[in-house]
Amino acid sequence: MDAEEMRKRNRRKKIRYGYMMGMFLALLWGLWYVPGSLMWVIDPFLDLYNDVALTHGDTTAMIITAVLISAANALMATLVLFIWNGHLHKFKEMKRTVVEIRSIFKYLFAAAIFAGPMAVFGSYLATGFAGAAFSAVAALAFPVVGTILTTKFAGQRLSRRAIIGILTIVLGCITIYVIGLVDEIKSGDMQLMGYIGGLMAVFGWGLEGLVIAKGMDISNPDAAFHLKMFSEVSIWWLLVMPIVAIMGFPIYEYVIGIFTNPVSLLVVICSGFAFGYCTICYYKAYPMIGAGRAMGLSAMNAMVAVIFLFILTGAVPSWTVLIGGVLCVIGIFLMFYEKEENLESIRGEQEAAK
Repeated sequence: MDAEEMRKRNRRKKIRYGYMMGMFLALLWGLWYVPGSLMWVIDPFLDLYNDVALTHGDTTAMIITAVLISAANALMATLVLFIWNGHLHKFKEMKRTVVEIRSIFKYLFAAAIFAGPMAVFGSYLATGFAGAAFSAVAALAFPVVGTILTTKFAGQRLSRRAIIGILTIVLGCITIYVIGLVDEIKSGDMQLMGYIGGLMAVFGWGLEGLVIAKGMDISNPDAAFHLKMFSEVSIWWLLVMPIVAIMGFPIYEYVIGIFTNPVSLLVVICSGFAFGYCTICYYKAYPMIGAGRAMGLSAMNAMVAVIFLFILTGAVPSWTVLIGGVLCVIGIFLMFYEKEENLESIRGEQEAAK
């Protein structure tokens, strides 16, 4: 077997592994919506909302509650990742990244801002103000934004087949939620902050994709994501939460309630587990199949969320779910059976192949 054949064989393995990570990403991200929605209706998050609403109104209560939920999610995701990196013996790699690859921190810190206070917080705002259907549709638009950004600014190229596949997956996932979205629009329940939260989620996830597409060229995905989460936790717990407390909201009292209430603690652990490991898969898929394809596959989380909600609640899927699922499968096949040379999307691999 000559060197060229070995290179192609190794590349095919990476492609298969990248698509596998993309599928795990969709699975875990879909699961993340389950504890994410439960946190709004259990104590101490519900207590915080009710208490703030009495003195400052529903809008302020929703925003402050979203802050606590987002901060708790980030903290727990960071903690559960110690299990992952400890099992893989990646703590030395994290230290090496801190000591030797200092240039990576500008990418990781930017990714922490885009993913945490912008995207995750925006998603919770969209859910609280506009409903779960609107929040899901808004989040599903981010692969389009991310693909445009990474293609234009990160030098990653996508074939026409890959672009069609990504758009087909997004269209399928939007179709899944179309009835709920139309109902919410007709009811007039959606508020301005819901739209703002949706836009924050779209551009937050998309901008994180651009930053990570550049940052993954010079770092290990496992170490980089854990360090990114440390940055995100620092933003929430050393900056945002103290500001909220200084403004007169006793938010730290409710933090204690998270850890003393077994139900809330379990829900937050599940949220952190799903969020942490789905994003690990996200970061691993980037260098192997490109940011655009990874983001396109992540849009499958909508179909996964519908399936698990059906299993947990017994809600029968509508005809839009079936049509959306078919479109998602078609989009995946379009991407999966793309010509191998079109998957050479990362700049470093393109240069190495010359």
